[in-house]
Amino acid sequence: MRTLAFLFLLYCWFITPVFSQTRGAVPSITLDVKEKPLRYILTELEKQSGFFFSYETNLLDDLPLVSFSAQNESFSFCLKKLFINLPITFRATGQYIILKHKPRVYTISGFVRDSASYENLISATILEKNSGTGAITNSYGFYSFSLPPGEVTLRVSYVGYEVKEFRFKLERDTLVDLPLDRQGVLNEVVVTSFNPASTVLSSRTGCADVTVKQIRQTPALLGEADLIKTIQQLPGVSAGMEGMSGLYVRGGNVDENLFLLDGNPVYHMNHMLGFFSAFNPDAIKKVSFYKGSFPSEYGGRLSSIVDVRMNDGDRQEYHGNLSVGLLSARANLEGPIVKGRSSFHVSVRRTWLDLITWGILSTQNKDNDEKLVGGYHFFDVNTKVNHSFSDRSRMYLSFYMGQDSYHEGEQSRSREDLTDLRWRWGNLIGSAGWTYLFSNGLFGNFNAGYSRYRSRIQTEDVNVNLFIPNALRQIQRIEGNYSSQMEDVSFRTSFDYRPESKHSFKFGSDYRLHVFQPENNKLKTLYMDSLVMQHTYTVFARSELLGHEVSLFGEDELELTDRLKMTGGLRYTLFNVEGQTYHSFQPRFSARYLLNKNLSVKAAYTKMNQYIHLLSNGDVSQPTDIWVPVTKRIRPMFSHQFDAGIYYQPAKGYTVSLEAYYKYRRNLIEYKENSLAFPAFTEWEDRVALGKGYDYGIELFAEKTTGRTTGSASYTLFWSDRLFPDGSVNRGKRYPSQFDNRHKINLMFSHKFSDKIEFTANWTYAGGNNITLPDEFHLIDLPEPTNSPYYNGKLAVGVAHEKNNYRLPAFHKLDIGVSFYRYKKNGRMGIWNVGIYNVYNRMNVFNATTYIGHNYRDGEPVYEMWIEKNTLFPILPSVSYTYKF
Repeated sequence: MRTLAFLFLLYCWFITPVFSQTRGAVPSITLDVKEKPLRYILTELEKQSGFFFSYETNLLDDLPLVSFSAQNESFSFCLKKLFINLPITFRATGQYIILKHKPRVYTISGFVRDSASYENLISATILEKNSGTGAITNSYGFYSFSLPPGEVTLRVSYVGYEVKEFRFKLERDTLVDLPLDRQGVLNEVVVTSFNPASTVLSSRTGCADVTVKQIRQTPALLGEADLIKTIQQLPGVSAGMEGMSGLYVRGGNVDENLFLLDGNPVYHMNHMLGFFSAFNPDAIKKVSFYKGSFPSEYGGRLSSIVDVRMNDGDRQEYHGNLSVGLLSARANLEGPIVKGRSSFHVSVRRTWLDLITWGILSTQNKDNDEKLVGGYHFFDVNTKVNHSFSDRSRMYLSFYMGQDSYHEGEQSRSREDLTDLRWRWGNLIGSAGWTYLFSNGLFGNFNAGYSRYRSRIQTEDVNVNLFIPNALRQIQRIEGNYSSQMEDVSFRTSFDYRPESKHSFKFGSDYRLHVFQPENNKLKTLYMDSLVMQHTYTVFARSELLGHEVSLFGEDELELTDRLKMTGGLRYTLFNVEGQTYHSFQPRFSARYLLNKNLSVKAAYTKMNQYIHLLSNGDVSQPTDIWVPVTKRIRPMFSHQFDAGIYYQPAKGYTVSLEAYYKYRRNLIEYKENSLAFPAFTEWEDRVALGKGYDYGIELFAEKTTGRTTGSASYTLFWSDRLFPDGSVNRGKRYPSQFDNRHKINLMFSHKFSDKIEFTANWTYAGGNNITLPDEFHLIDLPEPTNSPYYNGKLAVGVAHEKNNYRLPAFHKLDIGVSFYRYKKNGRMGIWNVGIYNVYNRMNVFNATTYIGHNYRDGEPVYEMWIEKNTLFPILPSVSYTYKF
């Protein structure tokens, strides 16, 4: 609360005019009048304050009677309260308050759209050339700002679209849609990180817009374009392990990232154990990534927000594409339902690894008595439907389903023995929303959503014992069923109010019902079809646990002067689970000061709370990882983050930024030393400890986004430490986190040789991860010495004196890709993409193991300890083909 009070006072300091009086302090004002002329109230204020009002005699003509009340209020507060709803502005000059007519202004608002498909364009820039006033569209393509009457020239721009100007005479509040035309496919501007305009001019730090073009051009493992692997290229973001879709942002854990798909959380965002993410690039319209200065509308995680918006669909024409790669195939189709009014979009993706496995197993099983079966595949389906009832009213429905399936088993041809394992996991997400433009300055969005993640494992083991003498047959059957599930039902309202071009306000509320089913594990043993034994394990006393989360938020963005812009916000959350209620006030504040039109400095503070935890039994994301809520013993995690930076745009298309941050986190959970997390998560509260996190660093970023040659370069230097004061982890001493890589460098390069050939390259360097390895060993006498020459009657036990005491070798690799564009008739096109992953075949280490053994010297055993390092991916070529129609 002290932090909140400080930010409120700081905010009021900037927005409150400063009045001075040479004869001493201005006395407080006490006044209560009903329905009086404004001239009467001004006279009373002069008597009590010692200030004098100066204005033209006709200024107060035709004004209505005014009621005013103040009780020991400051003079400046009274002035703001008095004139807030009157067409009068004031300015303090010495002992005089100058009153003038407020300049008449009208509001221009509407939507920026694709001229062909009628899709709304997110984060498009609108600039009035004469005044320099402008706006940026929100997540639904809406914009609003105010201008004085007269001739207006609006310059509208958006990545991948031609810049367009609109001229008209402004005589009243005006609602106008601004359509933009697409550029040629090869002429799109590649934005590899922060939007140049928003980087210098906005008040936020640590935010980035990721485009679909960027996702498709980033070289990736086996040529599979992936959103998460693109975000991993940004400064301050670590991948965790090579080739995986992990996201460790500014030292945070993987469960501290909130992934949203059309506003609904995605609780498991990986396919194939993390090699691919759940986001199909064909279904993505826009991605906003936040790692600092979080908007007040977001909450529930400590480290980052990834807000993914799905394609709306083309309202004018049918078109789509087919893509075939080494591991998967994708298809995409969109078009109008009612031309010009409604549209649909469908994207599907499926891997065919199971088909490859089927062919291999068929050959292997041909002459064997033991028949092996199995395979793995995943699929995604994204759909969205939009319909406009009018220019102000729009409805949308979106749906996502993704599932992984793994099957493994063995069956005897000659006997009835059988082993079978079937494992399925995936997400189901749906939402329905309605947006409405209430007035030229007020935009509203109403959304209801559903999100579910579920993992199920079914096992069957049949053993047949045949006794020949009496021909008896005994059958033993063991059946296992494991399930884990996380469900959300949510209702959300949000409003975007823009009373004038330099002032905007966002507010809203959010209710979310969490249904936790962390783990339900059943095991049955049957003998001759009769139940012999049955066990059921659950994490909590009952299999279903309800959590209620309520959020209220408000955020005010105000451009105080041409140089100073500030954003102040507050988020309040309440979380109730099993009779325990937690609540939190989370202030957000950021400010930008322009040193000149191309150079700015910023500072920001954010508090975040998190009420759910991900319990994992390994370093790699697995379907058995489960979400659990806070409890009476495990309190919510929270963080305080401070950001500051300098941002420079030396020329058009060039941007340089330097950011520094410090993040302090509390109530982090970590398994206590010598406490096992596998196989079950029962009684997990007893096996975890609560600790602190200290994360800080600097991030340098530079990019070029125009011309045939584009690219970016980034460098991150950071520290990420943990501390568990109760001594349950690392004996209470501070230690580095697993993914404290210390140094990270990313270089991106793209060059268009012609309209038909484009080359991209990406080089990455990162310090090695930290792991825990024994640094000495002890010989323990066995109770009953064995004659084995290896042990020689002793057992060698490794001991690690510090957690994460060993740093793996540095990671670095080069990926390249070449795209060949082949134009066909009627706007169709074929695209060949050839890539090479890990060009110079760097065998990067992802893990290491300590071994202890002995040799004989002069007849005596000599024990030695050594480390063996494990690598994963060598040089890998890839090829894919995309057909657009």
